[in-house]
Amino acid sequence: MTPEEFFMYLIIGLVITAPIVARLYRRVTLNRTTRMLREQLNQSQATRPTAHPSEPPR
Repeated sequence: MTPEEFFMYLIIGLVITAPIVARLYRRVTLNRTTRMLREQLNQSQATRPTAHPSEPPR
């Protein structure tokens, strides 16, 4: 394989794989972030008292 062929295949491979890897990474981080936010929201709702909300001062 000549250097020209090597770099041609390398560029073709990067052009095809880079967008796929970027989408997979974005999907994984989005799912992780969504899961963390839902856990935090559930924790804050669990620690918040379920009694009547306090009335504003008059």
